Amino acid sequence: MAGANYVLDKGFDVLSTYNSSAAAGVLAYRCVAINSTTGKIDLNATATAFSIGVVQESVDATKVATGKVVADVRLMGITKVRVSDTPGTIVLGSRVAPSGTGANSGGVKLAVTTNAVLGIVVGPVPIGTPAAGDLIDVLLTPGVGAILS
Repeated sequence: MAGANYVLDKGFDVLSTYNSSAAAGVLAYRCVAINSTTGKIDLNATATAFSIGVVQESVDATKVATGKVVADVRLMGITKVRVSDTPGTIVLGSRVAPSGTGANSGGVKLAVTTNAVLGIVVGPVPIGTPAAGDLIDVLLTPGVGAILS
């Protein structure tokens, strides 16, 4: 049976300078972190920084710049996530972490021991290494970094 995979989504205010290196605004299925100064979400493309979750919708840059945007973020459950530009060899059961620059910034890559794990791959992975920009299903595992370290 097919059905929804979410467990917990929450709306978060978006930083008006969200992902200042890109003009695309908020792009769906990317990792996000909380900005410690403002309490708003920003793109997380750093493997060693913990993500709050994965943004579920796209919002254009003009709207983001107003500083009045709220975006849906998946905190727990299964979510689609964009694969980064340099993903490594991701297979079912792989732990993944935020990564990337360029077109797929905020996507995920294969996690190594020094990374802040986002989750575990549970869904369709192409045969071989997924290509940059592919969507894969990830079971979000909040707190797993603390458990494994």
